[in-house]
Amino acid sequence: MTDYARHDLPADIAVFAGEFADQPSVFAYLWEVAPGLDLGQVDVIQTRHAARLRAHFDGETAARLAALGGTLVVVRPGAYEGLDCPVPDGAPLRALGMFRGTVPHLRVVT
Repeated sequence: MTDYARHDLPADIAVFAGEFADQPSVFAYLWEVAPGLDLGQVDVIQTRHAARLRAHFDGETAARLAALGGTLVVVRPGAYEGLDCPVPDGAPLRALGMFRGTVPHLRVVT
């Protein structure tokens, strides 16, 4: 059996804010405006913001983003090719910026 170990890798992560009824509404919007986006690399956070944001960001950044409320959309860099996130800034989803955080990576333990 192969064993794996989790390593958090540093990454610049795009964060957006908006008002959506639910996760499927966010994904439908993203599918329309950025059809090449890997939605498996996108987190939609509507409640318990700070706890979910701490999976990617330090406590201070998570608290600052959580204070904004509404629906937060976290787009990890694995969701798109290239350096620029293809999600446009503007209603109904406004860009909050790129934030330094981490993404999980599993490596085989030898």
